[in-house]
Amino acid sequence: MDCTKCSICRSRCLVERLGGASITSVLNEAAEKGAWNCSNCWKCIDACPQEFDIYNAIIEKRRLEEAPRAYREAFAGICRNGYIFPIEELNTIREMWGLNKIELVGPEVIRKLIKEC
Repeated sequence: MDCTKCSICRSRCLVERLGGASITSVLNEAAEKGAWNCSNCWKCIDACPQEFDIYNAIIEKRRLEEAPRAYREAFAGICRNGYIFPIEELNTIREMWGLNKIELVGPEVIRKLIKEC
C-alpha cells in the first residue's frame, strides 16, 4: 500500500516528539531528510492505518542520503579496529560487573565479514 500522508505516524514518532525530523517527516513531506533519525521504536509502523512499509521506506531513503558523520566515523572505526572504537580494557570492566571474560575477534575477522555482506 502507498503512504496516504495522514501524519498519524508523525504523531507517534519519538524523534518527532523531541523536535527532530524522521522518516515520518519525509513521508509526510514535512522535511527532505530524516531517514537516519530513527529510534527503532516502530511506533510509526504500529500506528499506520494503511500498513505502509515504513521500514523499507527508511532503507530506501538512507540509500539516497549520505550517512551522518558519526555513522561514517563509527563504520571507519569498525573497519580499522574491529569495533566502533578500541576497547582495550573491556574484560576489566566486565570483571568489575561480575561478568566472565570474553575473547574479542580481531579487526581482520570484522573486515572479512563486512566484505562478505
